[in-house]
Amino acid sequence: MRPLLILVSVLSLSVVLGHAQAPTVPRKPSEATDQKSPLGVARRFVRLESKLAPDQWGQLADFFAQTPKAKRNKVYIVDVIGIGIETKGSSSHVTISTNSLGELDSSLRLSDYPPMRLPLNVPSTSACYGDDYFEFNLLLSGKQRVVTQNGAADQFEGPAAWRVDDTSFEPLITLDTAIRYVSRMREKANDPAVKKNATRSLRILECYKQGRFLPDELSVDATSGCG
Repeated sequence: MRPLLILVSVLSLSVVLGHAQAPTVPRKPSEATDQKSPLGVARRFVRLESKLAPDQWGQLADFFAQTPKAKRNKVYIVDVIGIGIETKGSSSHVTISTNSLGELDSSLRLSDYPPMRLPLNVPSTSACYGDDYFEFNLLLSGKQRVVTQNGAADQFEGPAAWRVDDTSFEPLITLDTAIRYVSRMREKANDPAVKKNATRSLRILECYKQGRFLPDELSVDATSGCG
């Protein structure tokens, strides 16, 4: 019986060695690694920015190399179609392809809006599909500026990361964010003109949400071409 035991032992050892020498399957890049890449940072920035209302933009500060200054007099309501990036060394240029749904000013008035929202779940034959572009730059830097409690901007050294290099940016928000924001601001508004603008803007945005053409009284001011 002893030779049989030796044979079993040899076979067991071969199995163990075979497993030890088996080729490993390459791992996909982890989510953490992707988030540190310029494209990952750009996607996270756009995703967060588009869901924040103007009074919440302070949450974007960590993405910037310097204290950001949003163009608060106008917000762009968009459907984001795609994000492209071109990297050269420690600098990356980001291009955001969108379908525009209008520009919202501080009085909650919507302008430069299309007669209807282009569908996103089917291929579009419209020449306007995704042709409204926004751009910004990312810089690989270990320096970041923050605003202290007394309002001063202090610069500190940290780990190298991709940060938005532009101090001023054009705010983009989604349709759902716009509806929530305009509804909330209409409730707070004391100016009848602002309330009227908000009510009209909400009617337009709700039509987009439902995938309907704008009625005649609202489409008269719509931008011709897309939609």
